[in-house]
Formats: sequence, structure tokens, C-alpha cells
Amino acid sequence: MSTTSALPQPPQGGNEQTYTYVTYDGLETDWLGDARCLRSKLMNSSSDDSNDEANCNQGGRYSTGALVWVLLSKKKPKDVQNCNSGFHDTALHKKRRNKKNKASADTESEEHKTSKQSGDEQDNDHGHENNQTALYNRSKKEFFLRARVISDDEAVTDETSEQERSKRRVLVRYSKGATYRVRAYNLLSVLEPSVHKDALPPLVVVTPETHIYRRIAKVHTTPEDSFMEIGCDYGITVDKIQTSIEEAGDVPKEWPRETCGNEVAVDEKKEDDSIIPRVTCIGVDRSLESIDIANDRYPKCKFLLVNVLVSEEMTTLRTTCESCLQGEAPTVVCVDINGN
Repeated sequence: MSTTSALPQPPQGGNEQTYTYVTYDGLETDWLGDARCLRSKLMNSSSDDSNDEANCNQGGRYSTGALVWVLLSKKKPKDVQNCNSGFHDTALHKKRRNKKNKASADTESEEHKTSKQSGDEQDNDHGHENNQTALYNRSKKEFFLRARVISDDEAVTDETSEQERSKRRVLVRYSKGATYRVRAYNLLSVLEPSVHKDALPPLVVVTPETHIYRRIAKVHTTPEDSFMEIGCDYGITVDKIQTSIEEAGDVPKEWPRETCGNEVAVDEKKEDDSIIPRVTCIGVDRSLESIDIANDRYPKCKFLLVNVLVSEEMTTLRTTCESCLQGEAPTVVCVDINGN
């Protein structure tokens, strides 16, 4: 990560916090839904934060109430494709990634044959290889639904290996109330707004390729967020985020009780939303052709012809967000710098 002045930062003299730059794989680590753990992992923080990490990671457990994505196991894709929601995510660049992975595996196999290490060194390298393999396998899996962690209390011992520990089952609740015990390696922590706001500075996540860019945007944009993409082109990413918000489920931190008071409150909220309709996802681009195509293809989203490098057009964009975007300003902004 880096916070050096060589990287873009907010204008001096303002109230904005300094941006913290992280690579995409930093958010794929097992920070277990606890922002203190993520802060310690990403920010090389002080000894106080290191103590926080030790406390929150004690036993390697997910935090109760943590928002997670449940990933599909290898045995489930056919079932999910036939489910009522039809929700699934097609992995992009699959052939190219598989080819790269095969070449990498062949190289590692040759190096393993020729290398001679001590017993301790072999154990350390094997553990690192398992972690890298697990991260790669997780990045290839398709998304299922969002869920909240209810408990992570399946018995493990101090002698249990990291690989075996990742196979424990964690009890989660889905948006419609169903609960299920999911393997820990099929969970991916989500950086939801309340956690980010309370415990972390503004993050800029840097990704090398389009499919990773879209994956990170999908994982960490929740129904509480409002989303904007700069350089949206034909609106593919914006539509993916809109679909994810609608279909993957909004799981409340506290499960509502079935009382008349709650039902009335929900109805009132719906009435308010109907008075001032707002969109959750906006895309902007300086190409008129791209914006026309995006608006035609994805009517649930809003696409605007804007050059963000022109201050007058940025003023217009701010006004538009205030009038029609949920929350009046985006909480997640993605910038596509034209390809991989």
C-alpha cells in the first residue's frame, strides 16, 4: 500500500482525508469481517492496532454480524442456474486465466523438482503455496448470495492446520431468513459502508484487469451504497452492480421482528421512495455514442455525458447526483482507465 504524494490525493486545504492506496488482493485476505484486522493487514499500523489484530483474530473466527458473500462450491452451479432468481456471475477471461494458471503450475512443478531445501523451509513454502492456491481458487468461484455471519463456533484445535481450519462451517443467514452452515473457504468478507466509515480511511483499490475490477466493485458495493463509474463505456459494469444490488439480497444486521410497528415503518419508507424516485447506480462517460447505447440497454441505471476533467461539467454532475442519486452522492466510485 502507499500514501505517497506521487499518487493522486484530495486538493490541499480541504476537509477530505488522505487516500490510502491498496492492491486488490489486500481485500481478498481473510480479515474475517473485522475492520480492525483489515486495517492492521493493509496499513502497517501502530502497535496498538497490532494488538487489535491479535485480539480480533484470536482463533481465526469471523465476527458475528459480518457481511459476507457466499461463493459457490464446485457442486452447485447447475442448481443455482436453475433457481428462481437465476443469479450467477460469468467469469470473464476464463480461458486466459486458466492458461496462465497452467503455465504457472508447470513452472512451479519444475522448480519443485530441482530445488533442495531443509524440512522447515519446505513446510514454509508449502504453506505459502497453499495460501496462494486458495486465493486463486476463491477468485475463480462464482457468487451466490450475500449473508450475515450468525456464529463461527465450530470446534478447531490449536494444532489444526490452516487448510483444515478453512474447511470449518460457519453459520450464516441469507436475506430471506434462511440459515445455513457454509465452509469458511467459501466466504468473502464485504467492506460495507458502516464498517468502512468507522474504522478505515478512504481506500483506493488498484486492479490490473477488467474482470478483477468488476469483481471488486461487485463484492464491496452493498444495497446501502450508491455507485458511480467514471468511464462507463456501454454501461456493462454499472448494470452488473445494479443487478447485484437487486438480486443478491440485502441482509440487515439485526433481523426484524414480525410486528405491526415494523410493517408500518416499511410501508411508510416505500411511500417516501415513490415520491422522490432515485437511482442507486450512475455511469458517466465523455462519449455520446457510449452513453446513448448504455441508456438504451440498461434503463434501470442512469448514464450521463460528462467529462470529469472539466470543472463546469463536474459541477453539473454534482447537482445531478444531489437530485437523483440515492444518498445524493456516491459512496463507491470506480474509474475505468480504458482496458487492462
